[in-house]
Amino acid sequence: MAETAVTPAPTPAEAEVESTPETGQPGPARRSWTGLLALLIALGAAASSGYLWSLQQKQQPALAQVDRLTKQLQSSQGSVTELRTKQGETAATNAQLQGELSELNERLLSQRKTLDELPPRLNRLERALEELPGISDQARAAWLIAEAGYYLRIANAQVQLARNAEVALRAQQLADEKLRDAADPRLTRVRAALADEMTALRAVPQPDTEGIVLAISSLARSLDQLPLAQQGPSRYGQQQAEEDGSSGLARAWARLSEALLSLVRIKKTDEAVSPLRTPAEESLLLRRLEAELELARGALLNGEGQLYRSLLDDVKASIRRHFDNDVPAVRAAINQLADLSRAELAETLPDISGSLELLLRVADEAPAP
Repeated sequence: MAETAVTPAPTPAEAEVESTPETGQPGPARRSWTGLLALLIALGAAASSGYLWSLQQKQQPALAQVDRLTKQLQSSQGSVTELRTKQGETAATNAQLQGELSELNERLLSQRKTLDELPPRLNRLERALEELPGISDQARAAWLIAEAGYYLRIANAQVQLARNAEVALRAQQLADEKLRDAADPRLTRVRAALADEMTALRAVPQPDTEGIVLAISSLARSLDQLPLAQQGPSRYGQQQAEEDGSSGLARAWARLSEALLSLVRIKKTDEAVSPLRTPAEESLLLRRLEAELELARGALLNGEGQLYRSLLDDVKASIRRHFDNDVPAVRAAINQLADLSRAELAETLPDISGSLELLLRVADEAPAP
């Protein structure tokens, strides 16, 4: 009887090894590489998270500064609203002041014209009186004294109301001529007081008021043509890194880092950061400067030298702060304001009422025999 060969049954481990090629399942070595790759990805993600957290911590001061700038911008907007309200009030006051200045200029021109026309007319009246029979020298002297009193009243009105030393001095000169022609010894003391008053008026600074007014008006009209200064850095963000001959992995990591950093961009700059102005704020700034120049012109005409110089200094400081100082036109405007503020103005005018009081007393006295 033939013997049958008996093959021993395979062990479980041998069965697993033998079944691997047939089923196509990964072996232990392949699973090890997969786990290692997953671990590397997890470590990369953890490193990226840690880097982002560190970057966020570094950006906290910048975010705090952004919050402060936002609050400052909101405060500036409130100030702009308040300034607009004040601008409306200033515009109304400015219109009223402009009307008063125009009226004052018309009155001054009218008074100058009347003053120039008076001497010829009065001379004709004097000649007519001299030709009348029976008119004595005493009556002629009284007429001349009355003329002198009229001129002295004009001089006092010019000093006290119009603050015009030039016209007042001219009126006093005409009064002195009439007193001289009267040839009355009683008028000597009047002429002495009048001479002292004319000397005091000649010592008063007499700037070219008309030229200064025209220069201020021209400067106010040119404000719209002056360029404003840049209010913030021209651009933000980081420069794109130049690609060199790095490996593909290094370039991939650089692009990944750039993508992460692009979420929040910070640019370090030494420029003073200030909120951008809106067109409405720029218009408000220009109108405010024009109003201050108009007030300076009014102060000049009213003889308020301290207020005049203070307003011009404020305008000059605003132009330095808000306009582009590198532009020649802006520098020229600043220099012109400095020249105008150096103009010598009459702070106070002398009292010239003494000669008129003496003349009135002489006119009330009995005539000399």
